[in-house]
Amino acid sequence: MLFASCKPQQHQALLQPCEALGTVLAEEAARAAGPKKQVAIISPDAHWGAVSTVEQAFRDAMRKQGFTVVIAKAANLGDPMRRGPVGLKVADFLEALDKSSDAGVIVSLAGAPLLGPGEAARARPDHPPVLVVATGSLGNVPGLWCDPLQVARLLEAKIVQLAIVDGGLASDAPPAGKTDATHQLFAQNYHVLRVERAN
Repeated sequence: MLFASCKPQQHQALLQPCEALGTVLAEEAARAAGPKKQVAIISPDAHWGAVSTVEQAFRDAMRKQGFTVVIAKAANLGDPMRRGPVGLKVADFLEALDKSSDAGVIVSLAGAPLLGPGEAARARPDHPPVLVVATGSLGNVPGLWCDPLQVARLLEAKIVQLAIVDGGLASDAPPAGKTDATHQLFAQNYHVLRVERAN
């Protein structure tokens, strides 16, 4: 049996998109938080793995912008290597919302909450904006890909204000004025879904 191994440069190249994701996520979080300088994170608990590359890049970028980062919930997402449900449980998500009412924004690195179609009303209507990372990898640990229809429902119900998913689209050029390598790398690997603003 042969095992492929990565040289240090190859390993770093694999992590670079996730570092770009953490940086762009921090920009979106700062924008969503407004004047409040506290960010609450929902992250996978220790059973899922170490602190992810995305989370570390996100925390570093938020601190540089003067934000305090707190853990709202270290969620038990289930075991991705076994049969059974995997994902951010409704009770954990609602607990994080309640604990983070004073935060400027809540960021879920544990994917989108598993709220069913009739469960949106269980979330407090006045909760801070929620940003979700729903990607297959967080760099050094697995991510939590989510069903696009589930994400769309959460955006439509305004439970989630923004979701970052895998797969850059041809139309996803870096934002105006953001032509640096980090934003280009992000646009090549990820796609941002937002709540549609009313005209």
